[in-house]
Amino acid sequence: MCSDIADSPTFKALLTPREYYDFETPYGYGGPLCDSAIPENSQKCFLKEINEYAHANGIISQFVRFHPLLMNHEDAPLVFETRYLHDTIFIDTESPELIMQNMDSKNRNMVRKAAKNGVTIERRSIDQYQDFLPIYFETMEKDDAEEYYFFGEDYFKAQLELKNNACIFYALLEGKPIAAAIMYYNDRFIHYHLAGTHTEYRKFAPSNLLLYETACWASEQGIKKFHLGGGITQDDNLFGFKKQFNKNGRLPFVIGRTIFNNSSYDKLMQIRKSADPDFNPQNNRMIQYRA
Repeated sequence: MCSDIADSPTFKALLTPREYYDFETPYGYGGPLCDSAIPENSQKCFLKEINEYAHANGIISQFVRFHPLLMNHEDAPLVFETRYLHDTIFIDTESPELIMQNMDSKNRNMVRKAAKNGVTIERRSIDQYQDFLPIYFETMEKDDAEEYYFFGEDYFKAQLELKNNACIFYALLEGKPIAAAIMYYNDRFIHYHLAGTHTEYRKFAPSNLLLYETACWASEQGIKKFHLGGGITQDDNLFGFKKQFNKNGRLPFVIGRTIFNNSSYDKLMQIRKSADPDFNPQNNRMIQYRA
């Protein structure tokens, strides 16, 4: 995804539009797709060509979120400067028995509790997202999520383009949706994308049952791994919830960058500092002028 840096709130009225750009992988996990590590000569060739393209088109840098299941941060070390951010969790969906075996005892009890309380799970096509929206937005508000996570309806409409590789699992109580999660999948992996639970129904543990039933569905389809992602920060409550599903399921989430034009990068840093005396050029963001 290519962005005009002048459109960033931090550079509002500070830059001329269509002069400076940067690349960023879309929300979620991405990075290069390859069958094995890229040979050194091929990396050098690719880096030379992408640098030429970047300079010709005003592209200053790129920011990459690598995919924990693919471990593709290891494939092109000459192209990307990388940094470990935190762990994520996956469920081994080889069999229903293994799914249950890898869960901790408390989580197994929560799954049984949800089923005993009458919670049921239903898989729906991605175009049936209207019931998902109030659940998701209520959850984001309760968790004081950043504005970044309040996706507009256009975002959800765009999911329809993935209709063959996306679906929604709903947890229902007496026919009412009380929790839901959007899932992306192919023949190898399934990924937990966005989710939420109506606050008043959290006591019924619908999300525990939802993720368990999703894992079992994936196993039935021959899918081998269910990636849950991680928390907002290392070992926060969200990560603690996810790790209950596989005590052996940690995978690293790695981010990376490539700076194509060091002089323009430094200029953007100077512009930020001049406009905001509190701006710290030594911040720990991968693309520091975006902090």
